[in-house]
Amino acid sequence: MIAMISWRAGPWWVVVGPAAGVALGAVDSIVNHVPVLLGEVGTARAERGGWSQAAEFASFILDAGWAWAAMAVLAGWLVSRSVRLAAGMLRGALAGGCTLIFATSAYYGVDVIFDGDIWWGGTTQYWLSVSVCLGPLLGAVGALIQRSGPVGTLAVLLVPAGAALQMVLLPPPPESAMAWPVRLSVWAAAAVAAVLIVRVSCRR
Repeated sequence: MIAMISWRAGPWWVVVGPAAGVALGAVDSIVNHVPVLLGEVGTARAERGGWSQAAEFASFILDAGWAWAAMAVLAGWLVSRSVRLAAGMLRGALAGGCTLIFATSAYYGVDVIFDGDIWWGGTTQYWLSVSVCLGPLLGAVGALIQRSGPVGTLAVLLVPAGAALQMVLLPPPPESAMAWPVRLSVWAAAAVAAVLIVRVSCRR
């Protein structure tokens, strides 16, 4: 009991960003390699099994920039709850940055296991730089969700709005059978989330 109280009172929030990032990056890379795990590399998409098609659907979701941004925002929100705004913003920024940095590291680390590529390549360096720049900003947005009024509402609307916009500007490749199912699913989820967010905000 004493250990549990100490854990809750201690800096538990420090591990949220790294844990979320490692989970996202590793799962994303593994899902992308499902055809390898199933021995279906080189097989036409139309001839692949249901697991590969489901993995392709999940891959388009997990590979999307909005999904990674959502994880950073979520981490920022989680670590900033029940603390003052200034401390929450700092915690959120740290958690958001760590989330994307660890996600990128885990993603390309798992890719090395499957593909044998060099981990510290130009692509890794580029996305790590993006993570350092955008991660803290997204984490700070997550911290702003705790605020009531328009600021908090706009902060929480960022993810569904970004997801819907990406499906317009950077949709999945049209040659994939999963392209339209992914777009429709994301649009539907974003619309439902936006309606619920607005309703909850109006009741505050």
